[in-house]
Amino acid sequence: MSYDVVALIDGRPSYQDVLAGMMAAGPDWLVREVSDGAVLQLCSPDGVPLASLEAPILIQVPGEVERLLGPELAGTQTPVWWMEVRANPQEGGPELADRYAEKLVERLGGRVWKPVPPPFNPPTPAAPAQNAAGGQHA
Repeated sequence: MSYDVVALIDGRPSYQDVLAGMMAAGPDWLVREVSDGAVLQLCSPDGVPLASLEAPILIQVPGEVERLLGPELAGTQTPVWWMEVRANPQEGGPELADRYAEKLVERLGGRVWKPVPPPFNPPTPAAPAQNAAGGQHA
């Protein structure tokens, strides 16, 4: 499962904005195009994809952002540009995705949506099995 971040930005990002976001994510990453350039991947120096930067999508329908991301985004003004970053949940991917999205919002205005972390449910030790007489197996 990937770590997905969405930058909801007020203006269409330029190439300079995307480059600034990539530099904020980390200047040492390699860049690779996939899907005929619709997606850029930031990769580790040995070529492992860490994050996929998707092409911006213009959201024009009022309420669509709330419908897709949840009620905490009720009232998001449209039109708004939706830029999604899908990161490897390990190897620093979430931090990289956050820095990229936050840089875009810093340059263009808007807000960053991040997933809510799942609740922490520590494993509980299994109860010892009981035999028919109510005793415990050794």
